[in-house]
Amino acid sequence: MRRDAGFGTALEAAPEGGILALLPEEPAGRISTRNAGAIYFRAILSQRPDGERHAVPILGDPPPGARFYSLAGAFDAGSGYREISCEIRALHVEQLTGALDAVLRSVAAHVALTEAVLETRAVRLADPSAAPSQLVEMLARQLSGVGLRPSFGSSWVPVPGADLSVGTRGLAEALETFVDANPTWRRLSR
Repeated sequence: MRRDAGFGTALEAAPEGGILALLPEEPAGRISTRNAGAIYFRAILSQRPDGERHAVPILGDPPPGARFYSLAGAFDAGSGYREISCEIRALHVEQLTGALDAVLRSVAAHVALTEAVLETRAVRLADPSAAPSQLVEMLARQLSGVGLRPSFGSSWVPVPGADLSVGTRGLAEALETFVDANPTWRRLSR
């Protein structure tokens, strides 16, 4: 039996497969080498209804390496109640925790200027993850074997509970069939 130079050993040492997340947000066949982590953040500010208003941004811009998703806000001028929530995402733990720190500092500065009462909540939804190279290689070979050209890159979509993720945009049904027919992979239910 002939083996490909360098690949046979890695595939033999690779795990039996794993849990695969299918990402409709990513192009079909794009294997995520890294997935973002996410923190849900919510701030509630209460101040006197007749309090002075300052045009200071509450969250500011996300620091380099981080992004805000699902940013939402509500303000009731009659009661002085303001609520802001978002999901903070980053590809590395240091960037994720740094972004949360920056958001907390920005909100605290706003509160100091407006003399508001602050209540915050932060919940880690997913840790950033890097895909095991053996699984990336295995999936890439399998996708190539069925005529799909794989590509590689980072994804801003968190995948808690998955070992690996792949984009399905435009070919969702074909990739679902591929995963369901392949005993190497179990599909992550999202």
